[in-house]
Amino acid sequence: MHSTDQEKSVQEPAHRSDTGAPGWQSPEYAIVDTALEITAYRLADR
Repeated sequence: MHSTDQEKSVQEPAHRSDTGAPGWQSPEYAIVDTALEITAYRLADR
């Protein structure tokens, strides 16, 4: 049998950047949002 590693989701606190923007407006959020848009586009294009 093969053992599989389960993903562990780590919830990080919403951090504020130097500009005072909430965590959901951070550059990291923009990268994830863009990746999700690309994935959705590819799925819709099938």
